[in-house]
Amino acid sequence: MKAPKRSIAPDNFRKGRLSEAEVHQWLLDLRDNPHVPESGFAVSAVFRVRAGDAEDYYFAGVNVENMDHRLSTHGEEGAISGIVTALGKNAEIVEGWVMGAPSAVKAGDKSFAANAFASCCGKCRQQIAGLAQEKAKIHYMSVNGAVETTTVGKFLPELFTFRQFIPDFAKDLGRDKAPTSAAVQKKLLRKGPLTEKQIESWLKSLQSVDYATKTSQAMVMKLDNGYYVAGARVEEAAFVDINAAQAAVAVATAAFGARKVEAAWVYTKGRDEKKLPAKTVGTLPLSALQTLSEFAKSKKIPVRFLGDRGLSVKKTLASAAALAPVSGQTFYRVKNQKM
Repeated sequence: MKAPKRSIAPDNFRKGRLSEAEVHQWLLDLRDNPHVPESGFAVSAVFRVRAGDAEDYYFAGVNVENMDHRLSTHGEEGAISGIVTALGKNAEIVEGWVMGAPSAVKAGDKSFAANAFASCCGKCRQQIAGLAQEKAKIHYMSVNGAVETTTVGKFLPELFTFRQFIPDFAKDLGRDKAPTSAAVQKKLLRKGPLTEKQIESWLKSLQSVDYATKTSQAMVMKLDNGYYVAGARVEEAAFVDINAAQAAVAVATAAFGARKVEAAWVYTKGRDEKKLPAKTVGTLPLSALQTLSEFAKSKKIPVRFLGDRGLSVKKTLASAAALAPVSGQTFYRVKNQKM
């Protein structure tokens, strides 16, 4: 995999109400970014999101394939990764647009693919429903700009989400002041260099969707273009989850296209009865390590696991697999390190 030579400013988040024409052009621009070495089928997605007392936040995503197909993230999941990483679990999708076609298809082509609609797959419908109400509109947009509209309730009838059985689901939705564009971007990505303390503070500011496990996990990755990007785990009621590595890679790919990863930092935090034991750090599942391996500069890149009160365990990507959780144990006990 070769990182693109072009150097562009990230364009995976915008604030301010957009027209349909502006969204269409954004979706077209994003078609250069997907990592699709096997299918060659590029998907881009944009979601309008409610955050605090505003509804004009837009997040973009593209599909990112993995040699283990089950670990691929779809364009809609890429946008959702950015939403949760930047805004936490109280964000709500109020509208969305999805475009999909073979990578070679361009606007103005007369081919069938340029005029066809790519609808959301079942997995993505479940993911979208986890952050949206049934009335939220989803627009399928062709490369040439034709539009077909449905709603979450229509494309996923009798939906199953956390909203049904978690009493405090989105209880604070809309009560907070809307964050600034700068604050949102600072949660998603930052230009380096960054210190270890800055990265740790960034990680601890992120919030996962953690209704099932009550355990949040976030990752920051250093990219080969000098940027750092973040991702927070997104749990879903049917366990069609997005792990922290998938989320970070999705944010990075939507912003820059496929890039090499030079280092990674991980922070895990439990709540209520799921709090991590003292003197432990959270570990990464093998699925997250597989995702990271797809883009790692080498097997020797450093992966640092951070805990509270200064705890830190440094591994290489190759050796981090030894810490992978077994039988539900999601932590590693740190020895011989002062608290």
